[in-house]
Parts: sequence; C-alpha cells; structure tokens
Amino acid sequence: MASNWDSNLALIWTKMVGPSRPTISEMAVYTRYAHKLMLKNNEKLRILILGSTPEFRDWGFEENMDVWVMDANFDYHNNINRELRHKTILTEKKYKEHLIIDKWQNLNIENYFDIIIGDLVIGNIPPSELENSLYRISRALKNNGLFLGKSFFVPNDYKQNDWTKILDNYYSSYPYHPYSYFTFYLTMDCLDENHMLNFNRQYKKVLQLYQDGLMKEETFGYFKNLGWEKEMEFEFHVPTIKTYEKLLKKFFKIEAIEYSEDIYSPYFPLYIATKERSA
Repeated sequence: MASNWDSNLALIWTKMVGPSRPTISEMAVYTRYAHKLMLKNNEKLRILILGSTPEFRDWGFEENMDVWVMDANFDYHNNINRELRHKTILTEKKYKEHLIIDKWQNLNIENYFDIIIGDLVIGNIPPSELENSLYRISRALKNNGLFLGKSFFVPNDYKQNDWTKILDNYYSSYPYHPYSYFTFYLTMDCLDENHMLNFNRQYKKVLQLYQDGLMKEETFGYFKNLGWEKEMEFEFHVPTIKTYEKLLKKFFKIEAIEYSEDIYSPYFPLYIATKERSA
C-alpha cells in the first residue's frame, strides 16, 4: 500500500484536485456535522486527522478545535506544511498541533476524540487490515463521536461507460478539470480482480486514449505530470460500497450519506458515521 508516502510524493500530491483532496463543497458538509456536535457537547472538540491533509488542518484551526494529526511519514508531513493557509498552526504554541508518527492501523487510543476524519483513508489501508482499522478508529472516538470521510468505492451494480461517450460528453460540456472529470472512470477501468488500483495501469489507459485520438493533447498533458508512471509505486484499495458499509456498520451507525456539489460527487459519497457505544 502507500508505504512510500515521502516528501517527493508530497510534491506530486499538491498537483491534485478533488476528489483526491477535499474541496470547499465537501468541507461545508463536514462543517455542518461538526457544528451539531459542538452544540451537543458544548465544549471544544478534539479532532484526529488521518494524514497530513492541509484542508483538514486549516479547518481544525478555523473551528478552534484541538487538532491531532496522525501520519506514517514525518518527511511527508513536513513537506506538505507549505500548503497550509494558516501558518500560525506551526509557529504559535497556542495553536500547535499534536503529531503522531505512525500508521493509522496502529492507532491505539481509547475514547479520546470527538471527530476522526480522513480523505481517501480507506483505500490506503491494506484490505486485510481494514476491519481492524475501523475498530481502532471507533475505539479512539468518544461515544457519539463522528468518523467522517470519503474514498473511491465501486458503486453497487456499476457498469463502465463507453470511453467514446465519456470523452464526447466531456468535450461538449462545461470544461471541468480533467482530473475531477475522468479519475473515477479511469479508476473503475483499471482495477484488478482484487479491487486494487495500480496507478501505472491508469497512465497506460490515458496514453492509449490519447494515441487512439479520443483524448486531446492538452487533456493528456495534465495526466503526464501526476506521478502515475513512476512516483506512485503503490496500490490503492477500492472496495464496493456494499463491502465497505458492511464493515462500517460493525462499529458505527451510518448517520448520513452526503454528497457535495462537485462534478464527481455522485460517485463519491461522504460517510457520516457515529460511534454509539464503546467498541
């Protein structure tokens, strides 16, 4: 899996847009639920961010939360700091984050956080460790705490669209960002029999579409610089929605499944899960 999330990969990641990083529209959804929890608890919230995602760290600062970050690679965390809008997170002791350097699968804290949030966390956990990781996340939350996030999932009964149709629709519609528009279809088309995604396979698919004359050069040019050829040398797990929800329900109540207002949103549910009791 993503064992080589180092400083070099941080440089690649910053070129990404949604759905591979949180958007303003998604953050608005998470904020609604965070505010409900604030009103219910009537106290400052303690949040654990799985990964060094700048959007979540800035959000925690803006919402006056006690922010904890868990990342397996210090160099990656340190390099991604340049993406923060609120540099006071790093420079003022009052707003200093708490940093845990370890794999998410090793989370070993009990009944401590009000919110645990992560973007694409599910795909970056080995399938064999996913159930135990969800258990650990649940255990780390307080009762009624929230687990928030999205990832790539295979919709139930999904059937791949024809690429000619996908590209024709793109070029005849509003010029959305190519990554936001195509990444779901590319992902679904490049999964192996174990629902694992190899990024080099995605690059080869894009190259084929370009060489076949279906994808324009300016569109292909974006995908040449995403690291899919060599930097992202790990696999990403894309379970079916049915599989994920079955696991999630072992440790949480699914309070809501929300959708943002981004072009890709129909394929990227935002799961709002609640811990109802001590795991």
